[in-house]
Amino acid sequence: MNKEIIKESLIYDELDLSPIWITLPKKVEVESVRLPTNSSIFYLKKIKLNDLNVLFIALISHSSDNGELELFKKISVYLDTLSDKLNQLQPLKIIQELELASEIESSEYLIFLEQGLDKLIEKENLTIPYISSVSLKEMVENPEKKKKLWQDIKKLTKSIKQ
Repeated sequence: MNKEIIKESLIYDELDLSPIWITLPKKVEVESVRLPTNSSIFYLKKIKLNDLNVLFIALISHSSDNGELELFKKISVYLDTLSDKLNQLQPLKIIQELELASEIESSEYLIFLEQGLDKLIEKENLTIPYISSVSLKEMVENPEKKKKLWQDIKKLTKSIKQ
């Protein structure tokens, strides 16, 4: 079987786009620190593509249900399959808004899973390429929007490989 076909079927599975595909539950670790509840909390996933650091950033509110975090865990599992450095895979990471700038500086590409991030991050000051994709909340509420994220990931991987 072609590797591209396998990857495509995996993304459908991980983003729940293919309801007939049945998989075993996967354990995804989340690296966390005790954070104050009044600050903005970001979930990050960093992978390596062609030796470049690619950072996925999501803002998940404590008031939201667990659906957004569970979806981001599934997306994280898929992103691990894309990473060049399988021996250097990192778990999801939780950080405060103050730490976000240093995380962005250590990356060459960004994908924002948009949830008010445009208000918290001054995108016009970014010097690295980024994509603003659909928010986790929107994907949970309307599963059809998961296709947009999948297209953004394919666009990113294609541009990095060129």
